[in-house]
Amino acid sequence: MRKRSPQMFAPIGPPPAATNVTSSEITATTCITSQVALCLPKTGRRWQSLASDRRSVTTARCFTLLLTAVSLLGSLLGGCDHSPNADNTDGNPASSHADHRDDKPLANPVGTLKLSLRRRQWDQAWAASQVILEQAEKNRSESGSTTDRDLSSIEPETLVLIAQAAHETGRPEQAAEFLRSACESESYQNASRVRQTMIAMIGLGQYYDGLEFLEQALRAQPEQHETRRWLFDFYIGADDRVSAMRHGQTLVLARRFDIGMLKDLSNTERRTLDADPLDQMVTRNPDDKRPLLGAAKSKFDESKFDEAIELLREIVAQHPEHHPSQAFLGQSLAASRRFEELERWAAAQTDGIQAYPSYWIALGDWARANDDGPAALRAFAQAATCGDPDVVQIWTRLATLLPQFIDNATVTGKEPAVTKEMVAVVNARAQQLTRFHQLKDRFIRTGEISRAIALQIAESLAKLGRLWEAEAWSAIATTLPEDDSVDVDAFRSDLVGRLNPETPWRVPEALPDFDSLYARLPLPSIEKVVSTSDPVRQSTGRDGSIAGNSAQQDGVIVDWKLENEADERGLTFWGRTSDTLHEPGIMLYQTLGCGGGTIDFDLDGWSDQYLVAAGGTPPAQDSEPNALFRNLGGQFQRVGEQSQTADKGFGQGVAVGDINEDGFPDLLVLNYGPNRLYVNNGDGTFRDASDQMPAGAPDEWSSSGSIADLDHDGLADLVVVNYCATLAPVTQSCPMTGSTVIRSCSPMLFPAMPDRFLKSQGDGTFVDSTEAWGAVTDSPGRGLGIIVGDLDGKPGNEVFVANDMTNNHYWSRLDGEPSDGKLSLSESAMLRGIGGDDRGIPQGSMGIATGDFDRDGDLDFYVTNFDKEYNTLHSQSSSGIWQDRTGALGLVDDTHPLVAFGTEAIDIDNSGELELVVTNGHVDLFSRGDEKAMYDQPMQIFQRSDDGRYRGVSLATLGEYFQSFHVGRGLWTSDVNRDGHVDFVVTHQTEPTALVINRTPKVGNWLRLDLKGRTSSRNAIGSTVRIETSQGTHTGFLVAGDGYQCSNDRVMHFGLGDLADQAVDVSVTWPTGISERFPDVPTRDQTVIVESAR
Repeated sequence: MRKRSPQMFAPIGPPPAATNVTSSEITATTCITSQVALCLPKTGRRWQSLASDRRSVTTARCFTLLLTAVSLLGSLLGGCDHSPNADNTDGNPASSHADHRDDKPLANPVGTLKLSLRRRQWDQAWAASQVILEQAEKNRSESGSTTDRDLSSIEPETLVLIAQAAHETGRPEQAAEFLRSACESESYQNASRVRQTMIAMIGLGQYYDGLEFLEQALRAQPEQHETRRWLFDFYIGADDRVSAMRHGQTLVLARRFDIGMLKDLSNTERRTLDADPLDQMVTRNPDDKRPLLGAAKSKFDESKFDEAIELLREIVAQHPEHHPSQAFLGQSLAASRRFEELERWAAAQTDGIQAYPSYWIALGDWARANDDGPAALRAFAQAATCGDPDVVQIWTRLATLLPQFIDNATVTGKEPAVTKEMVAVVNARAQQLTRFHQLKDRFIRTGEISRAIALQIAESLAKLGRLWEAEAWSAIATTLPEDDSVDVDAFRSDLVGRLNPETPWRVPEALPDFDSLYARLPLPSIEKVVSTSDPVRQSTGRDGSIAGNSAQQDGVIVDWKLENEADERGLTFWGRTSDTLHEPGIMLYQTLGCGGGTIDFDLDGWSDQYLVAAGGTPPAQDSEPNALFRNLGGQFQRVGEQSQTADKGFGQGVAVGDINEDGFPDLLVLNYGPNRLYVNNGDGTFRDASDQMPAGAPDEWSSSGSIADLDHDGLADLVVVNYCATLAPVTQSCPMTGSTVIRSCSPMLFPAMPDRFLKSQGDGTFVDSTEAWGAVTDSPGRGLGIIVGDLDGKPGNEVFVANDMTNNHYWSRLDGEPSDGKLSLSESAMLRGIGGDDRGIPQGSMGIATGDFDRDGDLDFYVTNFDKEYNTLHSQSSSGIWQDRTGALGLVDDTHPLVAFGTEAIDIDNSGELELVVTNGHVDLFSRGDEKAMYDQPMQIFQRSDDGRYRGVSLATLGEYFQSFHVGRGLWTSDVNRDGHVDFVVTHQTEPTALVINRTPKVGNWLRLDLKGRTSSRNAIGSTVRIETSQGTHTGFLVAGDGYQCSNDRVMHFGLGDLADQAVDVSVTWPTGISERFPDVPTRDQTVIVESAR
């Protein structure tokens, strides 16, 4: 990336052209915050050697800035000449250590000090310094001063020379003290000296003392912007954003900003700085543990909550009044669901902590866990109006809670604390914050040179009412390469016209009016008796909590048998995306692998398989052909050519369903390039009906899809999930630094391709209704997985899309039932708690498993993600609202180091409890930096325990397939041999497809149901089934899409545990919302259930 000079901007008037100013003293330097400790000398190192004491840092920019910072120690001393022989006339090195003192007092100690320093005679210099200090002490005594040590009689420049002498004679603490006294005596007017003193203090590990020193300097010299910038950067490095914000705002208003500062000003999500240098501050100064806050934040961001809490406990034990650490400790305790500890923590807090959003997030999460919605809402509203308020997590929490109180007001007839206007403003702000962070991330990943994206960031900030930041970003945009597609000057001109000295940092018009909420809702009363309604809360563990992160490392031993029988059964296929996937140099378009699905195309009751291939160059038809395998009594026969389904596009995934309501399942094949629609003729062949659906762009990169009725007209519609736009991912490579080997580019380098919604016309043709249905968003995702069904328990189908590195999407009907065949969709994933992780941060999401994981009667999601994230379990807490319960259920640590793709919820032993099955594998096989990438990775299966938590299953006894690592991609279900045990298929990058047959010897009772719609679409997608037994209720959901590039067996499977072989009652709620009861349905069998005609 090319280097740019820092940009400094003139006062606001008519939109000015930015002026380039090369000034290392003004430049943004958060990397100084994170790395300067590593570059500072050890105690006693020679002063003049500091400028050459260089360590390796991560980027050239940081390295240059660090050298600038470190050299300040030497160069700002007043211009001393540190050459070895300066003024050393005898040329004798030994003279530098000669003791000049005798019985005669020095006539001119200051002159002697200067001369000794020039001659590098350090001991003589220190002796002269002592004479000067003794004289100052004598002056203090004679004046009658009561001050312990008064150095005001010594000139600042002389104090700096004394500091140098102290340093060179191994007295760094005194050196820092003398520098600080020099600054105080001249009222901090010398900005270079102030920064020099700060570096000296950092060298001693006095990080927080240095922050207070800089605060003192700014109180005396508020216009000293260079010092303020340093203080801002050091607060950011320390993870004290509340303190940093006031200085950052002042700098923006003073027009002293650059890209680095603006990015840091709005980085409310993950810590991006290395915490090791801050840890070294504690090593140098063990009496101050506060720098450990940086490491605690890094652990928190990795969802290692227990480790974060341990570090924070260490800090607050020594510094109980350090509010940033205390507030973050509260948030960490709440995130780990250690609520009894949280209650004790809250009782010990003092005034001042209320300025930190983390404090209110902790109380809000506590209240929410205890079913105290009003108190939770009040707490999150407080968080949204204090300190560092525009945190996505806060606004998404508000968005999920607020609608519940509109309903309550309607029922009770009381004056509402929450209004529809308030809900609308909060929802808009949550969504706009999400868009802003995604734009900023894309700007960074594309090299920080896009004028168009910088303008979009400014526009997003303007919509958030953050006009000063918006103007600053638009000023930055004017310095970036020209782009004729955008008019930055016009936007700036309009924005500048709206600004005046009285304009607040956040204009109130863009914020909700919480006055009614404050007046009617209570603050959390954390002394309240804790509810026992949460089964996880009741489970035992340290301090009453079981919220540790890790599943058992060795795994639970189970009596299961799962064997790969692909070869034995004739399912021999390898749908790889390239022939060289075992070598470095994999391109982004080759990383996703290929999927497939289960289809009973001949309706003989035996599950056939359709497998997708690639290997060519998109969008050409030069890949290996897809294959259809017919299941003949448990053995497979390849019939792709005969069935006319052997597409040669660059295959990614497939959706299975009946598109024309004739009872025969059809195929929607998703490609990088033209997609294919194959209609089942009912005679063992298919016809290519691709021309009956609207063609996408020639370079459309589709990954997954679904066939399901969306607009409630009884006809199956299509959803095409798309990834990146254009063919650039095919041609653009990303070489590794210092190497000719290319790596897989980040998808964020390329624009997102919007998904498409295709409406059935009823005659076998489809029309693109994406815009007509309102399925358009300002933040298109890079989609990989999809689920369609009745996801919220209300009649009608919703669409959930897992996006890679951008927030997920959830599309639902805007205003109840569609009228006259018109459907209006609204995207609300963030507002429903499934836009990302618990804090709303987007993840590298791919696969989706669904089911009633906690047996409470509603649908939950399990979403797979990239490494250094974690696979996320979203538990539905109320209709259409989900919570990230991953940490509380023990599912974080085992998935954190792996790259997970396909996943399904499978009851392997028919116990009635769903296991989570995950296939893992990295996107490439080379190392990044010092970290070796593990390309082949283990499969994972998680079993739910009686306490509600999940534990990893030991793979040692499952079967030979599980003894090896794989580069897994797609995963879907089937019952290949019709034995009532769920089997599954797994595709890979570097080996053929696996057909995993479930041969578990001891299994429970079971039931399979094949639903057929009549009034509803024949696929009956969106149906909910409940089976009443003597052992409880089993709930299942018929969904389409099925996650990552795949289609599951459409026959619903229910494990019934120890239930005796007896008939059961089945209730089906069809997509129409009408329920039917079917008594005496036999178990250990497959039954077809047909919707009654209406």
